[in-house]
Amino acid sequence: MSSQKYKTTVGAFVLGGLSLLALGFIVLGGGRLFSNDMEYVLYFDGSVSGLSTGAPVVFRGVPMGSVTRINLVANTRDSNVTIPVYIRIDEQSFVRARGSAPISESVREEIVRRMVQRGLRARLQLQSLITGQYRIELDFFPGTPAVFRSGTPDTEIPTIPSPIDTLQTTLSQLPLESMARALDSILQNLAQSLADDSLGRGLQAFTRTFEELDGILRNSALRQNADSILQKLNKTVGTVDNQLPATLATLRSALESMSQAADQLRVVTASAQGLLGRDSPTVNDIHKLIKESIETLRAIRNVAQMLERNPEALIMGRQGKR
Repeated sequence: MSSQKYKTTVGAFVLGGLSLLALGFIVLGGGRLFSNDMEYVLYFDGSVSGLSTGAPVVFRGVPMGSVTRINLVANTRDSNVTIPVYIRIDEQSFVRARGSAPISESVREEIVRRMVQRGLRARLQLQSLITGQYRIELDFFPGTPAVFRSGTPDTEIPTIPSPIDTLQTTLSQLPLESMARALDSILQNLAQSLADDSLGRGLQAFTRTFEELDGILRNSALRQNADSILQKLNKTVGTVDNQLPATLATLRSALESMSQAADQLRVVTASAQGLLGRDSPTVNDIHKLIKESIETLRAIRNVAQMLERNPEALIMGRQGKR
């Protein structure tokens, strides 16, 4: 083989190998070697059993991407273990509402950041009951807190517990052992009652009691007395209905008479205040009469005192004997 042919053969093998290597990268990368897909990390509190690499990521049922890898990170300071789940959101998932120009990576990241602020959360969702496989569901939950656990919140989407995790947590908080013991005790008592026929006797006693009560209500004097009382009550109500208008008319007349009497009493009171007031003429005349009466009494008293001292003055006058 000549040197030129050898070089040509070696070059062909090298080019073929490079072509196969490039094709392998493209195939293994899912055709996304040169794509602008976005990657985000998720942290779940519970188990991620049933979630595997390649599981779909959906937003309200619309495919958005897939799970790229699931890691196990151990913290040496507090011996805590976290499981970050990395997802990839496809570039084609974002389409402009208007126009056909492509959306840049920075714009897509800003869209996701605003969606997280509005309540975008991720949670596990059962994909198949048969296989037990899970997928990642993205949706808006505005009332849930946004808890970030990585050092780069811009590349993290907060998570919330799945409905199954919530159900498991609720069941774990129930006192299942005490409930089982109580149920076992109830079943034992029921079995004992069925064995000695006490339950059957109790049911028969209840039946007889209800039959006797029905007979009392149907045929006894109690029902007749109740019917009589109801009839009398109906008659009383009818009498009241008949007499009520006349009674109301009499009451209205009495109220009008009381109103007129109150008006007359008000007039008499005003007249009395006019006669007996401090500055009224009647009171002034009474004061003058009393004053003149007092002066007259004083004059009579002076005359009496003079006669007591000089009895002869009644004959001789106030000068006595001459």
